[in-house]
Amino acid sequence: MFTISVVIVLFFLGIITFIFRRTLLHMLMGVELMLNAVNLNLIYFSRLHQNLEGQILSLMIFVVAACEVAVGIAIIVRLFKRTGTLGVETYTEERG
Repeated sequence: MFTISVVIVLFFLGIITFIFRRTLLHMLMGVELMLNAVNLNLIYFSRLHQNLEGQILSLMIFVVAACEVAVGIAIIVRLFKRTGTLGVETYTEERG
């Protein structure tokens, strides 16, 4: 029961971070926090049902999330070099 509480707290902390912090880096961290909460939940239920497929799937999700963070941070750095700010309001009118 403790693990479910931790997962819920982490997930809602990620949602709050994504909604209320209006910089790109904080929004990326909020999404990653939600993704890791879901992974922790997947590992917990996989262990509860003694099935290793959930843990293997969670490991693959961690690898994809690491690639996502690398690409996301590269995009954020590029946008920061171009505009000098990380605020979301700056990029609402951004064009290709």
